[in-house]
Amino acid sequence: MPNPRTLALTLAVGAALIAGAAALPIDEAAVTRLTVERLVRGKLAELRPEQGVPAVRLALSGPGTGALAAVIQEPVIRDAQGRHAAFAVVQDPAAPALTVQVTRTGDRLAVKGGLGAKAFEAQARAGDWLSLLPPLVALLLAVAFRHVVVALLSAVLVGAVVLQGGNPAWALWLEIKSLALAPAAFFGAEVTLDGYLGRVIADSFNLQILGFTFALVGLVALVGRMGGTRGLVDRLSRFARGPRSAQAVTSFMGTALFFDDYANTVVVGTTGRSLTDRNRISREKLAYIVDSTSAPVAGVAIVSTWIGYEVGLFDDLLAVLATVPDLPKSGYELFFQVLPLRFYCLFALALVFLGALTGRDMGAMLKAERRARSGGPLAPGKADAEGPEQLEAPGVVPRARNAIIPIGAVLAAIVAWIIWGGSAGMASFSPLSLADWKAVFEADYVADNTAFILLGSALIGSGVAFALALIPRTLTVRDAGKAYLSGLSTLAEAAAVLILAWAIKSVCDELGTGMALVALIGDALPPVALPVTVFVLAGLVAFATGTSWGTMALVLPVAAPLAATLSGEPLVVYACLGAVLDGAIWGDHCSPISDTTVLSSTASGCPHLAHVRTQFPYATLAMVAAGAAGYVGVVVGVPVWAAYPLGLGIMAGGLYVFGRRVDAA
Repeated sequence: MPNPRTLALTLAVGAALIAGAAALPIDEAAVTRLTVERLVRGKLAELRPEQGVPAVRLALSGPGTGALAAVIQEPVIRDAQGRHAAFAVVQDPAAPALTVQVTRTGDRLAVKGGLGAKAFEAQARAGDWLSLLPPLVALLLAVAFRHVVVALLSAVLVGAVVLQGGNPAWALWLEIKSLALAPAAFFGAEVTLDGYLGRVIADSFNLQILGFTFALVGLVALVGRMGGTRGLVDRLSRFARGPRSAQAVTSFMGTALFFDDYANTVVVGTTGRSLTDRNRISREKLAYIVDSTSAPVAGVAIVSTWIGYEVGLFDDLLAVLATVPDLPKSGYELFFQVLPLRFYCLFALALVFLGALTGRDMGAMLKAERRARSGGPLAPGKADAEGPEQLEAPGVVPRARNAIIPIGAVLAAIVAWIIWGGSAGMASFSPLSLADWKAVFEADYVADNTAFILLGSALIGSGVAFALALIPRTLTVRDAGKAYLSGLSTLAEAAAVLILAWAIKSVCDELGTGMALVALIGDALPPVALPVTVFVLAGLVAFATGTSWGTMALVLPVAAPLAATLSGEPLVVYACLGAVLDGAIWGDHCSPISDTTVLSSTASGCPHLAHVRTQFPYATLAMVAAGAAGYVGVVVGVPVWAAYPLGLGIMAGGLYVFGRRVDAA
């Protein structure tokens, strides 16, 4: 509990922030247009016939429908001929009418429409300053009370109250009812879940990610019990002769697991813990390394679970970018055009290694590292204690293979499963063909079953670990089972945080939080300022909503046509696209409600708020370097190749000006 003075100051700052949010000039017309476009986009596939691209005339009425013609002709349908528009808009009065009618009642927008016998209805809340309350409440209460579960739960309830018209009793009742009905909904019963917590718990993707996390942590606990972790650390210690080289080794591990951010986070966090503990590296530093080598490397890897998503978003933009000279013909080609301009991802990765090389740290991280080096606790607020992944059974000989084989089985199962599912229907698959890998990661099977693949692979690895423990009689059945379950028991609070983080994302989506923030940008910016502006905007949206993928999907359809209209220069347009993707990851790194931030702190054994607080200066430094050298520098004339040494210089200068050597007195 904070002292009264600190609490009063925090509440005063909170009141000022909320008052500032209420005074923000959020353009109601822009919010209405963006919300209507988003609703219509989501319904086009339902209206489209199975074959062909029919010609239709538009019959539009109501607010926010002025720009729908362009939306309806965006490439949203993928088939054997590639990605193309659902409809072709014509002026022929004899063509069938595609109707869209928008009505507004209070803060609710209702959209109705149809084509022939097919009809659709959708509604959403138009974002306003009230939609900013949940992320503000979460941040303020987390800072004031240092209890992230209470902060997130309060934020979810605040958002629910806003959505229920200011009725707290009814909002609380809906949450309680949804929690009671969630198990029935998960098993397919026809029930209505009006509360956000129940929806999150009933969602199979969320439960599969939780299951993957639990299974992998249990696996690592079992590996530790049979001496695998100690053996692996002994082997890696040949390359880690001190804290700085141990940080470098852990960073290389994070960079090597480039194919999925969730797998990267949990594998590196749980397996790297013993190596960093042995070298007196704080858990805060481990969590930072894990978080900064997960999404950044997965986001720019040409083979990853992210590539299909990002390429799909780029495919959707080809029509609205048609006026850009020399525009690539596919989303994958556009991805490669944008790749050199992904400055934040590349600088965030570089900063991890730069910190290890120089041995310098900043702010709260410096205090954490000095605490750990001086013999204090490795994690803040608690004495060091060996966790289950460090405690071998009596008489067990440490062997690295007892860790390498089960963890390797998880990784091999993930890759093999993705290839098997993604290559279905292909004549052949060659691991040496970039085009084949592209097709595999873009496949619908992989996109639809990522969480299931991760969970199944973790269970396969767990089975391998049990076999290694039981067949040679290294452990008894009871000892192996107890070790596995001891790993799961440590994740109760982390699971609560992750569930609440997902719930607040759902609340923010229904409140229109992202739309309200996007509407603040307007359309009067000079082209030179556009990339850095959308970079910051995407970061704010990701920070407020806790989702990088959701931010990309929300901001890209706004930033792309804005860049094409205000500039049209390929470099500016591509810089804007890269800025959106990277800004989403930067905001996700800073957000206390991000699921990957939660997973990073959980896997690393670091208190969640301690991880958020210590990582923030590093994410900010990488953001400043990306903004100054990249999204401003390149647009004003700095060659792309020169932006990288310039950005590295900015980060090195930041470490030397604001940081200190950990081993200095």
